[in-house]
Amino acid sequence: MAYQLVEILNPAEDVHCPHCGHAVLDWSEEQYIQPCGHTLFVAMDLGFEFIADEFEQCMARSVDEIHADDDNLQMFKELTEAQYLEYLIYQADLGFQGLKRYVGFTA
Repeated sequence: MAYQLVEILNPAEDVHCPHCGHAVLDWSEEQYIQPCGHTLFVAMDLGFEFIADEFEQCMARSVDEIHADDDNLQMFKELTEAQYLEYLIYQADLGFQGLKRYVGFTA
């Protein structure tokens, strides 16, 4: 219910967990998404790339419901309306069509 938004100015920047320092997004790796135990989600305005069960259970709609209705997808709204107690959202511009990427961590 309470989130803190952290803007990432360079979309090519790796994203490290603020708790353990693990590179959750590491652009030098083929499998560039490597969640740690503190990662709640990795998503884009186009859909989810990863979501932890504990975060999905706090959302108003399941990932399947969200993806089934992707014509009306408002990812930031879906993420910020989750009933998760406290979390961080790292937000970066994808570089096209005003789309964004979001990485969520426990607070």
